[in-house]
This record gives sequence, structure tokens and C-alpha cells, in this order.
Amino acid sequence: MINCSRRNCERVVNGIINRWPQDEISILDGNCSFNIDYLGYVEVLEPTNSNKCCESFAKLYQEYKTGICHPSPAILWITGYELRIVDKRSKNLILAQIIENVIFCSSATDYSDQLFYTSRDFYNNQWLCHLIVVTEVSSDRLCKAVGFAFRVCLRRKTIREGPTTNTNSIRSIG
Repeated sequence: MINCSRRNCERVVNGIINRWPQDEISILDGNCSFNIDYLGYVEVLEPTNSNKCCESFAKLYQEYKTGICHPSPAILWITGYELRIVDKRSKNLILAQIIENVIFCSSATDYSDQLFYTSRDFYNNQWLCHLIVVTEVSSDRLCKAVGFAFRVCLRRKTIREGPTTNTNSIRSIG
């Protein structure tokens, strides 16, 4: 069923609006990508507290908007296994994040082009909050894509480990 009463035509399946079905197909095919600017990361103590993440990045984001900070353009690849950020010019890998380690993902309320996610850095035993500035699409679309990738990963993990796997989680994605 298609619902065209909204600003953009959206797919409605079982009462749930699916605004970007092509992203879900691309994630399953392993070729979902978005143009972004990756500003970096900060360590946070509360990985699911979006206010703390926003506060941590307020100065860095202001530097980005005023032109003081010049991150290189990058491409965010999203699959059911990982998030991968690659420098657009040099094609060098900036970040590869296993999707299972992503704990929280949200678009910022104050800025429509800002997305952040927190993940566990097991090597240094800390929580990291990564800031991404979306350059061509909405941050909500990117957040939904990360949420779908997490659901794909969780489904794969449940199949691999069997039905006794505890799927209750504190994760808040998409």
C-alpha cells in the first residue's frame, strides 16, 4: 500500500511507514552508502545519553559550521556487519565499526544534518561517541539505515546462536 498524502510518497507496510525502502535493499546487498563529513569522536561515560553526546560535540560542531574545522569528505558504507567510513578522495579507511558494538544512534535535535552514534572500544575499554555530518540526505534517513543494519545483524546473530539467545537490549537505534 502506498500513502501519498505525506510530503514524500512513503511505503506503508502493516501500519509502519517505510520511507526509504531502497536503503534497506542496499544494506542487504552490501552497497548502501552516504556522503558525509566525519568530525571525529569523543569519549563518553554514559553511552545512551543523547544529551551528553550533544554537549560533547557542541564545540566541535560549531568549529565545523564556522569553517575552523575542515574534515575531509567521506563515504559511510552501511551493511548488516559494519559501518565503514572511507575518505572520499584518497579512499583510505577512516573507521570500521562492527555493527554489534554500536549501542546508541540518534540524529541531533538541534541540527538536522548531525548524526551521532556511540560504540564500545574494547581495546581501550571506553565508550566513544562518533559525530557525522550528513551532507546530502537527512540525518533521520541515515539513522534509520543504521537501525535497519542493526536489525539485520541481530537477526543473523539469533539464527547463528539459536532461539535461546536473549534479544532484550538497551540499544536504541532507528
